[in-house]
Amino acid sequence: MIDGARALGLIPARAGSERLKGKNSRLFAGRPLIDWTLDAALASDLLETVAVTTDDPTVAALAAEHGVTVIDRPVELAGSDASVYDAIAHALGVLGHDWDYLVLLQPTSPLRTAADIDGALALCHAWSAPAVVGVSPPLKPPAFHRRLSKDVIGPAGDLDDLVVINGAVYVGRPDRLLIDGRFDVPGALAWRMPTDRGWDIDTAPEFAAAEAAARA
Repeated sequence: MIDGARALGLIPARAGSERLKGKNSRLFAGRPLIDWTLDAALASDLLETVAVTTDDPTVAALAAEHGVTVIDRPVELAGSDASVYDAIAHALGVLGHDWDYLVLLQPTSPLRTAADIDGALALCHAWSAPAVVGVSPPLKPPAFHRRLSKDVIGPAGDLDDLVVINGAVYVGRPDRLLIDGRFDVPGALAWRMPTDRGWDIDTAPEFAAAEAAARA
């Protein structure tokens, strides 16, 4: 809890992955990928409950081993075209809507920490923000960025504050999420994270690079 407000940590981990098969249970630096997110969520001081929504029996077993709540995701919410916000709505239907905050933690961001989770949640609470989204600097420094106009390379402009949404942590208010269907709403704040904690793994090269960072 945070000042009496209840926070739910939700980890979405569907079985289907077109670009990297079985990535959520694939060994990452010697442990299943999802274990890294489970450990960070369980180490949080502010999350009251941690739940995994999945249609993957292997992921469900790993989550159960950690003692977290497992939500069986219906097949219609598990395809490649399924929205994570539909999975959120389903999870809230299972767990109830009596939550002040929902913290979405994607297992494809294994290097985010419990401090990132609690920091983003505390930021949202302190500023009464509608949401907080984790961001990181781009992998290439701003000086390398350019804009293309008809294939002509030109200056990118002022990129000193250029960041990317890294997918590592999202904090939102359940009632707003069910209406807006997004975290990056007007007034949302940014939780800044270094690039080495903001990896979002979707491909084999990203998996290898993030694993090297984890072993460093």
